[in-house]
Amino acid sequence: MFRRLLIATVLVASTAGIASAQTRVTFLMRNGERIVGDLTYKGGSEYTLNGRDIPASEVAVIAFVSNDPSPAEVSRVPTVDNNPSELERHVFVTRDGSMVFGKLYRFSPDGNIITFDQREGGRHDVAASNMARIYINPAAARVVYGPILAAVNPSASSAAVGTSGANVRVPGNTWVNTGFNVRRGETLRFNATGDVMWSGNAVDRATPGGSPTGNRPGLPPVANARGGALIARIDNGQPFLIGNQGSVRMPASGTLFLGINDDVLTDNTGDFFVTISR
Repeated sequence: MFRRLLIATVLVASTAGIASAQTRVTFLMRNGERIVGDLTYKGGSEYTLNGRDIPASEVAVIAFVSNDPSPAEVSRVPTVDNNPSELERHVFVTRDGSMVFGKLYRFSPDGNIITFDQREGGRHDVAASNMARIYINPAAARVVYGPILAAVNPSASSAAVGTSGANVRVPGNTWVNTGFNVRRGETLRFNATGDVMWSGNAVDRATPGGSPTGNRPGLPPVANARGGALIARIDNGQPFLIGNQGSVRMPASGTLFLGINDDVLTDNTGDFFVTISR
């Protein structure tokens, strides 16, 4: 399924009704410093904050909201620059949680309107009031925001030492071997957070319980579960629902795998973060 992430009409800015006051933002620098001030733009590759011109190369993130991103958001940001194409240079996150890859074209002089070219095509004008963050240097941002990921141990893909539990990151585009061995009939507890996009449809964002709309893919691994829900299997056995049930009885003995209830995984984005305990 080809993914085309569209900007909702409500996000597209028009000049009508937008105040002329400068936009208040936080610059998160590559060295970890945070600078809060009023954004203005004179053109070129420098951004002006409180009258100070700052090269874009020194900025990791421009934040338009006061709160830090969630672990799920940070985990979706590229980990390496790896010479990205022009239209994958920057990452835009709107206040409704949508993530768009593209290239920042310009700000309006007062910083109230953001113009960017979207990877999937088209140039968009978005009000700064609808933007949460722009990752100017995504790989640097991953480093600076590292403690957010470390707090939930999302890099873990196997059980912790011992047999009592595991912390697992489950990307939306693959099955994950938890390294956790289970016994048939035992009950495990699952505490899952995060969200995934499991199709190109903007409404198909799922929490561990699945799509809030009840949508399902054409051939879901678990037929009676919602699209994008957290599911599991034992070794290569029949998948079953984990969702937001809390406690689930294991149907077989073997190694526990976790995944997403979708028939095509390759175009999915996002992550679930799952704590498993006995």
